[in-house]
Amino acid sequence: MQLAAILVSMAATAVGLALVGRAAASMVRVLRTGRPASRTDSPGTRTVTLAREVGGHTRMLKWSVPGAAHWFVMVGFVVLVLTLIEAYVELFRPRWDYPGLGSNPVYGLVIELVALTTLVGILVLIAVRQRWMRRPGRANRFAGSQTWMAYYVEATVLVVALCIFALRGLRAAEGALPYSHGIAFVSWWLGRTLFGGLSRSTVTDLVYVVAMIKIVVSMAWFAVIAVNLTMGVAWHRFLAPFNIWFKRNPSGAVALGPLQPMDVDFEDPADDAVFGAGVITDFTWKGLLDFATCTECGRCQSQCPAWNTEKPLSPKLLVMALRDEMYAGVEGRPLIGLLEDGGVIEPD
Repeated sequence: MQLAAILVSMAATAVGLALVGRAAASMVRVLRTGRPASRTDSPGTRTVTLAREVGGHTRMLKWSVPGAAHWFVMVGFVVLVLTLIEAYVELFRPRWDYPGLGSNPVYGLVIELVALTTLVGILVLIAVRQRWMRRPGRANRFAGSQTWMAYYVEATVLVVALCIFALRGLRAAEGALPYSHGIAFVSWWLGRTLFGGLSRSTVTDLVYVVAMIKIVVSMAWFAVIAVNLTMGVAWHRFLAPFNIWFKRNPSGAVALGPLQPMDVDFEDPADDAVFGAGVITDFTWKGLLDFATCTECGRCQSQCPAWNTEKPLSPKLLVMALRDEMYAGVEGRPLIGLLEDGGVIEPD
């Protein structure tokens, strides 16, 4: 069992990391096709803005319950990487702890709470999505989104959180979890109710299996997003920090008001002067990064007066169309045109 778990986990890791590395390089090449934009002024202010908006979730928390749930899942995505490292080591030493840290009660409580809030958070987000999905027609803010991608991400987070508790519960079942019942309260409960009475050899084999599942699910997630560059609901976990740091305004102020000055001599325009965006590469690299970061959540669509009064425009579907065109690799294709004729954006 141990040998099989090691071989499967290592193979999955090699494939997942290779694919996601190649995908990241491809994404950078695509973003570099955009026009230049200077977004590196005031690096200190930009870094403070990044810390405030990511750590404080200042945008998402305007949506109260979904925002709070998303914050907990985000924290889990970062902190629980430690448990993924543990899973790799547990393939070789099933009762391993971080030296000097693994038996620390503070560390044990942090991991327990983060895993629990991540689990609760993703369940809340699943429930929120299903509530919106039941709304008819345009009242559903996920209308037009690629929902299978969101379902896949939600399922991945759910399985990973359950694997964390399963591994800790298995150790609790044989009394090898180095934390008290008050600290690892969920893990000890699982150890008593779900895994109680299992032999030591069975517990060891289950540790190998669950650690393998946790690793394979994580690496499969890398592989899936690698072959789906348009999967903004997953890629935004890596792109959003860059998107925030490179905002137009270093302070984080919204980019409303006058358009940026056009780099065109209106009295004697050059033959290749660009007025607006006629093809995808007329956008700046930051504009392309904006498209790549879209999660298809539909919050813009749900608040759009045009969409809510039965007009053709959906800001979400517009951004999704531009993102898909960005990755399509068709050079010089006009953005405006009937879809049946190969256009990207309907003239209406």
